[in-house]
Amino acid sequence: MAEPTPNPAPPAETPEVAGEDAGPSKKALKKAEAKAKKEAEKAKRAAERAAATAQANAAAAEDHATGNYGQETHETKLSEDATEISLKTLNDEHLGKKVKLRAFLQNARMQGAKMAFVELRETGNWAIQGVVAANADGSVSRQMVKFIGSVNPESFVVVEATVEKPLEPVKSCRVSKYELHLTKLFVISSAPAMLGMTLSTANKAVTNFSDEEAPAEAPVEGVEKLSISGEVSGPPAASMLTHLDNIVMHKRSYVQQAIADIRVEVKHLFRSYLREHGFKEFEPPCLIAAASEGGANVFCLPYFEKEAFLAQSPQFYKQIEVLAGRKRVFCVGPVFRAENSNTPRHMTEFTGLDLEMEVTDYQEALHMLEGVLLHIFRTIKKTCADEIALVRSVYPSEEFLLPEEGKEVRLTFAEGQKLLREEGPEEFRNVSDFEDMSTPQEKALGALIKKKYNTDFYVLDKFPSDARPFYAKEDPTNPKVTLAYDMFMRGQEILSGGQRIHDPVELEARLRTKGVDPKSPGIREYVDLFRQVGAPPHAGGGIGLDRVVAWYLNLPSVHLAAYYPRTPKRLLP
Repeated sequence: MAEPTPNPAPPAETPEVAGEDAGPSKKALKKAEAKAKKEAEKAKRAAERAAATAQANAAAAEDHATGNYGQETHETKLSEDATEISLKTLNDEHLGKKVKLRAFLQNARMQGAKMAFVELRETGNWAIQGVVAANADGSVSRQMVKFIGSVNPESFVVVEATVEKPLEPVKSCRVSKYELHLTKLFVISSAPAMLGMTLSTANKAVTNFSDEEAPAEAPVEGVEKLSISGEVSGPPAASMLTHLDNIVMHKRSYVQQAIADIRVEVKHLFRSYLREHGFKEFEPPCLIAAASEGGANVFCLPYFEKEAFLAQSPQFYKQIEVLAGRKRVFCVGPVFRAENSNTPRHMTEFTGLDLEMEVTDYQEALHMLEGVLLHIFRTIKKTCADEIALVRSVYPSEEFLLPEEGKEVRLTFAEGQKLLREEGPEEFRNVSDFEDMSTPQEKALGALIKKKYNTDFYVLDKFPSDARPFYAKEDPTNPKVTLAYDMFMRGQEILSGGQRIHDPVELEARLRTKGVDPKSPGIREYVDLFRQVGAPPHAGGGIGLDRVVAWYLNLPSVHLAAYYPRTPKRLLP
């Protein structure tokens, strides 16, 4: 029997892949660990965000100050016991008391998350600092602080606050010894986030008065403004065109409001002085049937089926009032000149201060006009001292010099020309006594008179006949000159006047000499006035209000002294 085959040895186990017995490698473990850590951090951040959101939502739900700030509505309520205040009259009696104020918010900034500072401006540069801080009782919340700190500059707001003393005077505000601790603020009217011109720009000196349209300037962000510290920041000065294109911001500026206040005071002093001297005010028309001064510088417009003109002066109507027995009259109103003069001293519409009076000698009117102007100059130096100082901080100028009382400077036209010939620049050594002065001549003579007499104000009398309108009375002792005068400030004319012809025969002769037909429409009616009644001798003058203000302050342009300057190229705003 065959020997049995032995069983084969079991196959050797196939070795496993190297390292499987040892588990994952160190590299794989580190990678997995990093991934797990990243996921954990991600989950933590998500949880934190969720918690923050929940906290914010909870806080919002718990904002107990929602009735103390926001946009004003019919439901807005201020405390009945809060006193309405004016910053001009704020004093120690208001300390610790609850007040309310309506003002422009000219600046705001956050101080952390719980406090904000604002500057509130009432009018001109009357501004005060306001402080708002979140408190424990929730009447002022963080949300309220954040809202107030983000109000756009130049928005109009109403606030409720208590008046307190600041730790130290607030240098950036005119009201520096007090501050308002705000408890309520509502926006009555919000300004845009982008302003065409900021307040800081509006308060800078204008140096470009060109009437030519410049390329459009990009809007300026509202944050470029007066800083809380009072420093002027932001873009450089804007042109006059930019100012007029942004007329509200132009007029909100401190310097323009100061100029306007001085202008108002000049008008008031003109009126009050003349009333004290027996003058009565009247109102002349602006629409007339014929050119009141003659010449071509008159605006003509259709008037139904006829032609009308804008008055170049109230001259005829002042005379009518005197002929009617009013004796002494004055008026304040617009005057129009169709002169295509694009200079800093000309406008096509300006405000005239005019007077007319019965006289026995024409110099009575000269002295009255000189007296009212000297009264204005001496008074505004006192009553408008703050405004003048503010204007000079932007437009520096020397003080306006006046003659001593009883030593007023009055020269004849011929004496002025003689002074130019003898002491003036070479170009004026041959000026004539019978030709009107040019602007450069006026300025040169002004400089000579200031040097010689130490005054910026003076009178030139007896102007040549050819330089005066048809109604100017000639000097009976010398028909080449008239009984007419001009008055000057800093070498620039601001007043023209004299005695008028009151005899119709003499008036007609003078009209023909001037090349004007006495029977032309409007002129015929004027001449006939002197035939209807006996006319007393009379004289007067017209003052340019805009020039008086501009030259007293030595502004670079008369346009800055006008509310809404009109030039040959500008009819807006």
